[in-house]
Formats: sequence, C-alpha cells, structure tokens
Amino acid sequence: MKKRRYVLLLTALLMVAVQLRAQHGTEAANGIKFFKGTFSEALAQAKKENKLVFVDFYAVWCVPCKKMAKTVFTQDEVGKYFNEHFINLQLDAEKGENVEIAKNYKVAAYPTVAFISSDGKALSVNTGAMDKDELMEAAKIAAGESVSFEELYNKYKADNNDLDVQQQLLLKAPSFLQAQEGMDADKWVTRLQKLYKSYVAAKAPLKLINENDYRIILTLEGDEDKEHKQYMIDLMNDHLDDWMKALGNAPAYYIVEANDIFAEDLAKDGNVKYKDYVEKVKSQYAKAYEVVGLTGITPYEKAKLYFDALFNLYKNKDVSGYVSAMETYFGKMEKNLRSADYGKAAQNLYMAAGKSLKAKDHEVAIKWAEKALAQEEAVMDRVNYMVMIGDSYRELKNYTKSREFYNQGFAESLRLENMEMPQAMLQGAIKQKLATLDLLEK
Repeated sequence: MKKRRYVLLLTALLMVAVQLRAQHGTEAANGIKFFKGTFSEALAQAKKENKLVFVDFYAVWCVPCKKMAKTVFTQDEVGKYFNEHFINLQLDAEKGENVEIAKNYKVAAYPTVAFISSDGKALSVNTGAMDKDELMEAAKIAAGESVSFEELYNKYKADNNDLDVQQQLLLKAPSFLQAQEGMDADKWVTRLQKLYKSYVAAKAPLKLINENDYRIILTLEGDEDKEHKQYMIDLMNDHLDDWMKALGNAPAYYIVEANDIFAEDLAKDGNVKYKDYVEKVKSQYAKAYEVVGLTGITPYEKAKLYFDALFNLYKNKDVSGYVSAMETYFGKMEKNLRSADYGKAAQNLYMAAGKSLKAKDHEVAIKWAEKALAQEEAVMDRVNYMVMIGDSYRELKNYTKSREFYNQGFAESLRLENMEMPQAMLQGAIKQKLATLDLLEK
C-alpha cells in the first residue's frame, strides 16, 4: 500500500510538472524549439550558427504571455521559420539575471518579444501580444526578408504621397521606437506623430476602415492631443456601421473609452462641460455604447450617476453626497461591477477630499478598497489599495491595522523586481509611512 501511494504521488507530481510546462507554452512537436541555456550562451550559439536570437520575455503571471506561447509559438509555420532562422530563447524577465537583461532591452510590459543580433544589439523590440501574422512579419524584417523600417522611411522621403508606404511605415513604428534611445527616440516620435496625422487626414473618412489602419490608430493616437483624438472618435462614430462591419465591436469600445476619459477629466477639474460628454452617451454615441452590454442600468444612467458624483466631490467637496451617490451607483450596477470600480471610488475620496475625510468616510473607503483588493491581481493596484487602507486605519488611529496593511503593501511590491524605479518609489513611500507610525505610537 505504501509503495502504491508513492507511485500515485509521483504520477501526480509528473502531471503537475507537465501542466506547469504547458502553461508557458513550451514548444509543441512542430512549434518553436527553445534553446535550453542562458542568454549569453544563446548569443554564442547564434554566432556559431550565423543566426539571430529571438527572445520571448515573459512573466509567470502574464496571461497574454501564456496564450501567445500556447497558440502562436506552437504553430507549424511559426516553428519552421523560427527554428531555421533564429536561436529561440524564453526568459522569465522577473527571475535572476534576466531582470537586468530585460532592463537592457527596455522591457516594461509583457509579453515582449525581441530580435537580437549575435553581438547583443536589438534589431526590434515588440511589446504586446502578437498573432501569427504579426510575429512572422516581425521575424522576416529581422531576418532581412521583409522591408525594414529604415528602408521604408527612405522610400517615404523619396515619395511622400505613397499611402501604402506610409501605412507600412506606421505599422512598424511601435517596435522601431521601442528600440530607440534618448534624443533619437524623441526625434522619431515627433516625426512619426506628424506623419500619422497627415496620413489619417489623407485617408479619412472611409479608406481608414481596415484592420491595419485601426491598429495604427490604436498605437499612435495617444491622449496628449485631445482635439485630434476627438476628431478621430467622431470620424469613427460618423461611420460606425462600416467600422463595426469591418472590425466588430472594437471601434465602438474605442469611442466609449475615449468619451468616458474626456468626461472624467472634466468632472475632476470641476468643469461643467463634462455634462456634454455624458449627454453624448444617449445621443451622438448611443450606438457605440450599446456594445457595453450592461444589465439593469442603461449606459446613460451609469454615466450620469458616476460623473455627477465625481463632479460634486471634486468641485464641491461634498463627501457625504459622493458616498451616497456611489452606493446608489454600486447598487444599480450590481453584476456589472469590476474591482477597479470600487478601487477608483476609494481613490477619488482620498484625492478630492484628503485630510477633510471624517472617521465614517475612512470606514467607507476601507470597505471599498477591500472589495477592490479581493478581486484585483495586478501588483501595482494591489499595493495601491493596501496603502490606501493603511492610510485610513492610521487616520482612525488603529495603528496596528495600519502597520499590517503597509507591511502587506511592501511585501507585495517585492513582486515588481523587474521594475526598479516604480518599486523603489513605492517602497520608499511605504517606509516613510511606517516611520510616521513609529512616531505616532510613541
């Protein structure tokens, strides 16, 4: 019986090992074959075989990393090309020496895939999940089988009216920009923003309705030039049926997100013009907001409740009115709620009212932040909620609970080991708060 239990345990452990291996997409029979060695060993092997290095920078908690590894790296076409042209390497960017390697290649989010020459020079660095076609195109550019960004830019300078060349150039811009540094990066950002705006103007309104141009808009529009972003969402909205026929619901979500951001910024500034954007929810952008699919509340009711409450809080510092309005909001939203809704509600209390919060307000903030924390997985947000809860307990003079949450936040921040600057700033702030507690407890 004892031997049988041992065999069963060994089998279970082997099954777990297989599952863990599968979770980060180790290669299928015909997929990418990954090099079993260090980064420096991969560079040496690439030099020996006269190949480039392909690196998949991932984090064990990254769901898009796992999906890409499972659904893209395992495809026959991908495996055939990558195994022939590259030494392929997967690096957990939050582990050991890989942290510094990731930092050297400016890896700031996951997944990030990089194509690197055998001397260690980055040829392209690509952030975000990629489908098969996007990955193959990036690989062929790196291998010299597709036109590079620099070659396209020279073609553009020779004929700045060729929209096909401009489209190819703008599609390649994000990965090219990520590989640039310092003044070169700033110079290229300025150039490409100017090109992007002239390209959009030349193709608007109907010739932009395709997958490639939508991808360009998503990556290059940004939030700095609000006037141009308003132009873009109105352009999409005016032809939303065509956009949705070509690309599904994505363009509608783009309009919704942009309009909500405009309304929120104005409400927080105490500017009554936020109401214009709230009204657009049921008028100009009504069709776009239909995709949100709320239950028990209309998009307009949701927007009016939330943004009216936000305006009242920031403009009038009416904390009790805000708390009452948000409790009504949570009640009407019910199953539509996400962790971020509770977290933002608590954070707005701190940001708008700060030291004027009363004991009962801190108790509400703790309740909301704890609800957010229970559902949140992102490390930065979790640390933020823990610190907020610690701050409220400090104001309530419950220093034991305050210290508990500050310490939890510090421990959680250790998971940011590949993000040295944010980690250092968070830990420094938490240490200061702990030091303040020491003084208060004396």
